[in-house]
Amino acid sequence: MTDKPRVRVMSNGQPYFHDGLQNLIANIGNNRDKRTHNQFVYSSFYNWQQLEAAYQDSWLARQVVDVPVEDATREWRTFSNPDAELIADEEKRLRLQSTVQEAFKWSGLYGGAIILMITDQALDKPLDVKRIGLGGLKRFIVIDRFYMSGFDYNYTNPISENFMLPEYYTIYGGYQQIHHTHVIRVPGAKLPLRLRMVNGGWDDSQLRKCIEDVKDALAAKGGIASLIMEANVDVIKREGLSTELASGEEDKIAERFRLGAQLKSINNMLLLDGAEEYQRHSISFGGLGDVLSTLMEWVSGAAEIPMTRLFGVQSKGIGDSGQGDMNNYYNAIRGKQESDYRYVMDKVDQVLLRSALGHLPDDCKFDWNPLSTPSGTEQAQQELADAQSDDLRLAQGVIKPSHIALKMKERGIYPITDADVSDLQKIEKVKYEDDSHDPFAKVDGDNKEDNRAET
Repeated sequence: MTDKPRVRVMSNGQPYFHDGLQNLIANIGNNRDKRTHNQFVYSSFYNWQQLEAAYQDSWLARQVVDVPVEDATREWRTFSNPDAELIADEEKRLRLQSTVQEAFKWSGLYGGAIILMITDQALDKPLDVKRIGLGGLKRFIVIDRFYMSGFDYNYTNPISENFMLPEYYTIYGGYQQIHHTHVIRVPGAKLPLRLRMVNGGWDDSQLRKCIEDVKDALAAKGGIASLIMEANVDVIKREGLSTELASGEEDKIAERFRLGAQLKSINNMLLLDGAEEYQRHSISFGGLGDVLSTLMEWVSGAAEIPMTRLFGVQSKGIGDSGQGDMNNYYNAIRGKQESDYRYVMDKVDQVLLRSALGHLPDDCKFDWNPLSTPSGTEQAQQELADAQSDDLRLAQGVIKPSHIALKMKERGIYPITDADVSDLQKIEKVKYEDDSHDPFAKVDGDNKEDNRAET
């Protein structure tokens, strides 16, 4: 006989289905099992005061927010364009790198932020990027989500870029309307659509989703620090102490034991009355370090940051330098660069490139620079592997020497100039494209193999 799901009718008349492991004898899976009463509940998105206080007061909470952003933007980006230097100068003028860092930090703290682009166009009208000329972008302003108000939400036009988002924004306490085209929204931790709508169209805070783990770790650290102050507790038993205290002689009693403690600190000798008894109670701290380490691991997992980066703690295990964890972490950072960060940068570049060059180039792409700098040994090994690979491709006839020179010029390994590359290309044109200079070229219908054999 096949067991079927057990059906029960709830108080609202709706059927309640329960199917899973049950053991009535062991009280597993029934109402007497305490685990069946565990449930997740929605948390508040609006307690930003606690998030601010944690960010201001706790270095650990600040690390949770700042470390991923700083790692993702520290090495910045490089454009593959002849005007890359002009673009870099424009980024420096507008302090773009620090602007993006600030925006993503506030987004990680509050669950959202915006980058407001100040141009020579009115803020309450749609921004026409085609009208942006040289120097048309004046500056960036970063504003967190709780300092902005959105209104006139677009719930009807899914084709529009601001679908389910405000048409206009205003700064808290101000009256200036800001059209959404002047604003670049910086995402936070992702939320389902329904919760995002409850949250006013914003994402979740990166800190909020791990704040309980942070508080547990800090509370454990504080508790251990307090226990250290009580590592040794001296106890003196005195007959009739309660009677003496009731008689109002507590000052004399306190003075008597203060002098006794003072004498003990001078000569390590404690003088007692014959009716008094001295005891010392010591607290054992065994296992407290393991508890704190476990809580630190929980914080590391919740923040998605390795302990070697978050706490500066060496990885456990013989021969484990933590490089594997860091590689996984950098892969995660690279994924965020290609999703969240590139989305923001593509919006910025629509205005920034026009302000830097006076127009938007047809092909102007950028790549994120490597997140970590290899050691001298690692760099030498990589260069050797690249050289061997180039030699193999060159022998196969897949590439030409000028291709290798061009790649090395772009990497800046050697002082190779455009003229050097051009000279190599001219030599290759004579050597490889003119059959009269090829001793193995086809002659009278014979193939090269026959000519090589005769030679």
